[in-house]
Amino acid sequence: MDHFAIVIPVYNPTEHFRELLVRLRSVLASQSGQWLVVVVNDGSDHWPEIPQEGLPLIILHHQRNQGKGAALKTGFQYLAETAIPWTAVLTMDADLQHPPEEIPGFLRQFRNENPDMVLGCRNRSPRVMPLHRIASNYLTSLIISLLTGKKIRDSQSGFRLFRWGPLKSVLPVLEEDRFHLESEMLLRVASHGGKIKHVRIPTIYNSAPSAIRNWADTMNFIQLIMRFIWKRLWGHV
Repeated sequence: MDHFAIVIPVYNPTEHFRELLVRLRSVLASQSGQWLVVVVNDGSDHWPEIPQEGLPLIILHHQRNQGKGAALKTGFQYLAETAIPWTAVLTMDADLQHPPEEIPGFLRQFRNENPDMVLGCRNRSPRVMPLHRIASNYLTSLIISLLTGKKIRDSQSGFRLFRWGPLKSVLPVLEEDRFHLESEMLLRVASHGGKIKHVRIPTIYNSAPSAIRNWADTMNFIQLIMRFIWKRLWGHV
């Protein structure tokens, strides 16, 4: 039997988070396999009562805010320490920008194409995505594609499915603690020859606040790329 996990980092959840869990419960009820939802509270200032009835859910807590990447790594490490033979792990955001109803599409691609990673790919049309996000997404996706030799269509999408084996193998070397952990994971999986497939997902921006720091996160991405190139030159990647 397949065993699937979903890791959701959360910081100061809004009303979207409660709705996400309700909709997630409905989606998972129709899917085969054993499921576990791992929510990581990344040091939120407030934490609501969470409805758990009918949802295979565990909640992990950071005492202070450490960043999205750190929260994801906490979730992955928890899974690695269980005795369960995980098949694949999904990651998604808590603000409903990643509709849980899209999960069956990831599973179909995973089962049909046997990839190491399935990456959610959004439409970059100015009608649905802010212009500065289009520019940032295009450039980061292009850079990662050139560095890895793999076509990456949406490097900034956090809606992803990983085959557990390749994901577990890169856990000890992941360094990023903020948003760019997602770029680092792409670099790690793709540079090791991982097979990456894409699935279309809707482009959704709602009223949830963004924690992206444009200038600081741009500099962090540049530093990530420079470290990756340096390690490749010295044979460490």
